[in-house]
Amino acid sequence: MNIFKRFAKSLYSPEDIATFRADKIWKSIIYILLISILIFLPIGYHTATAANDAMKVGADTIKNDIPDFTVEDGKLLSNSKEPITIDQGSIYFYFDSTGKLTTDQVDNRLGSADSAIAFLSDTIYIKAPGVDQTVSYATAGIGSKADLINFYQSMEDLSKYFIPILLGIILIAMILVTFFKVALYALFGFIMSGFGRMGITYYHNWNIAAYSMTLASVFTMIMYWFQITVPYLSTINMAVSFFIIFLVIRQIPPTDQKQPVQ
Repeated sequence: MNIFKRFAKSLYSPEDIATFRADKIWKSIIYILLISILIFLPIGYHTATAANDAMKVGADTIKNDIPDFTVEDGKLLSNSKEPITIDQGSIYFYFDSTGKLTTDQVDNRLGSADSAIAFLSDTIYIKAPGVDQTVSYATAGIGSKADLINFYQSMEDLSKYFIPILLGIILIAMILVTFFKVALYALFGFIMSGFGRMGITYYHNWNIAAYSMTLASVFTMIMYWFQITVPYLSTINMAVSFFIIFLVIRQIPPTDQKQPVQ
């Protein structure tokens, strides 16, 4: 059975997942990579789109809409008495030297459908699908509005290199997180199967865990594509994967010590 048929079967059939348990390890590793890429695709697309949109805004918007400021001892100083919001459609710029605006408030204003660059009282906050990053003004080398304009122009020049590197980092992180989840889910299955007493080893549970993530991964991918915020998404995915592992283990006779390699 090829990997795409396995993918389709893993969406709904614990019985089929049970037959994959004695696969060679490289098959499950390839499948984990496939799942990681599946989840990465919407994140990568929206991140690249948000980054390109941010570059298109251009330094002129910052020059015209953000007031003069300086940075002293890591703090943003200006004559502005209230936070400033600049709506550029798919991306928002925030400027707040008053200390009233926090990163959480930026997130709450945006939801999951938009991206933002927020110049807060003590940090620069970058928000995009799959990315939440804070950078100090000292790290960015920004001490005034002129520095910010120069920094932005430099970022425009570097974006053709920076964006692919950023996407590569996100993909690697996604792969590592997925492998960690498989290891955790395999441990859950190993405990559920009586620490191997049912003839289901940790090796078997590793393979089971890899395929049991399919439904949750597809759900996550769809939510990311349409940028729908689902409360406790990670918890829901974990619960779904655990439940599928439980159903798979129930499909395996306790006395079945071996399964032919697929």
